[in-house]
Amino acid sequence: MSDFVELVWPNKELTLRASGLTGYEWLQPTDELLKNSPKLTPLTSTNLDRRSNILVIGDGLDAIEGLAMNTDALEGGVRLVYIDPPFNTQVNFRQYNDTMQRPMWLSMLRDRLAAVKPHLTEDASIWVHLDDSEVHRARMIMDEVFGEKAFVTSIVWQKKTTRDSRAAFSSNHDTILVYAPSGPRAWKTSRNLLVKDETNLLNRDHDPRGPWTDAPFTAPGFRKAQQYDIVTPGGTVLRPPRGRSWYATEPTFESLLADDRIWFPKNGNGSPRLKLFAHQLRGLVPFTVWGSADVGTNDDAKRHLLELFPEVEVFDTPKPEELLERIIHIATKPGELVVDLFAGSGTTAATAHKMHRRWIAVERITQTVLDFTLPRLQAVVDGTDRGGITSQTSWTGGGAFEVVHVTPRFGTLTSPHRPAAVAKKIGRIVDAGDSASVA
Repeated sequence: MSDFVELVWPNKELTLRASGLTGYEWLQPTDELLKNSPKLTPLTSTNLDRRSNILVIGDGLDAIEGLAMNTDALEGGVRLVYIDPPFNTQVNFRQYNDTMQRPMWLSMLRDRLAAVKPHLTEDASIWVHLDDSEVHRARMIMDEVFGEKAFVTSIVWQKKTTRDSRAAFSSNHDTILVYAPSGPRAWKTSRNLLVKDETNLLNRDHDPRGPWTDAPFTAPGFRKAQQYDIVTPGGTVLRPPRGRSWYATEPTFESLLADDRIWFPKNGNGSPRLKLFAHQLRGLVPFTVWGSADVGTNDDAKRHLLELFPEVEVFDTPKPEELLERIIHIATKPGELVVDLFAGSGTTAATAHKMHRRWIAVERITQTVLDFTLPRLQAVVDGTDRGGITSQTSWTGGGAFEVVHVTPRFGTLTSPHRPAAVAKKIGRIVDAGDSASVA
């Protein structure tokens, strides 16, 4: 008897395709209309390759298919997919509607994740950012697309610090689901650890080698060679705690003690600790709860956008660059490709650019691109964006990106923002910048 559990919804066997400005329609996967290749219209340069940063105006599914069929922009593979899709909260925001029928929302997520899956590198990871509205169903979708064994963790992000006294519970977190097709054990060997904060190092014994931190001199499990007496400077005789051993054998301990690498707290009577100097520090394994003090809040992101666009009504649900910086740091190395299929205000692309990663960002709503995504990325290139992680990365500007429009494989573009008109608007935004390096 199979133990496979499946989430079922109406029209699951169909493909959900973008149709018109913001709508969707169901199609059979074998529909003749899907034989059409998504039409890519470059709005800046026609040279799209594996070195390009690309801002795509259109639906994420059409964008991935169009880039794969018509360019080599995805050649070499995608190392990180981060998406912050509509949460399906049944609340409409200024920049987008968040009121999809659940079957459509489920297929929308599944089909776009399935489209990017063949282009992932062996050590890739996929991060899907949601709230409580659909996150439990989204995990089943991701189990189906990538396999249950690809699940790595659920990250809780403290998105705000204010309290809503009208609610049964004051919700102040989002959840980020993390999957790695290679599985968590293999992916762990290629992901990056967090940098340990050296400002927390102290020099409690005036060691001439400088400040240090300390770690327990014990290890889990029973090892006979690591069971021995340690006499503290205060004269207390210590044995390892029950079920544990000392961190090293007795000869190694004596060597470390002679090198002044052992610290006894509690005025010399506490259990031994291993002294670690800055050059010896291993990075930190990330926790699954990320606080606002470390990675910022929605309000921090709004303040950043207000500084960039003081005359424009602020984007409703931006994410802080500090949050994306941590994700991109953990999941990628410089030069690797980051993909965001729901770009919104452009946080992922802006952060990736400042961190010297290559990026592809897709946003379906043209007005959002013109009001936020494009001018923000132009400010990053020009070096006029001073917020977010700019100081942290010592970013002063540089690089380039291309802008592309993708027409849906199915249906017609009903938007008043046709490619030729958008190209003119893009030209004006670029010309208003300090440089024209976008082209």
